[in-house]
Amino acid sequence: MYRKKIGVLLVILGLVLFIVSLFYILPIPDLYIFSLFMMFIGVVLIGIGAAFARRADRSLDIPKDNCYYCQGTGKIKNGDEYETCPRCGGTGLARADDT
Repeated sequence: MYRKKIGVLLVILGLVLFIVSLFYILPIPDLYIFSLFMMFIGVVLIGIGAAFARRADRSLDIPKDNCYYCQGTGKIKNGDEYETCPRCGGTGLARADDT
């Protein structure tokens, strides 16, 4: 709940920063690069805030369980050779959608 509120605030802050830098700072010739930098920061804040608001940041946590496909080794046996596990990408850790 707390992250959802922070996410909405970050989206609003990013929108305000982007609009102010686009319409008020960009027309000033000496502040062109600064305005582009501020627009970039605004877009990043919008993206991070939207991820928090939609609770997409939950999937960014590092899983602590072993991959069920390779049993945590990161390799699978294919005939006589060992290959990288296609499920975990060789990390040996379970994916977030495996729980």
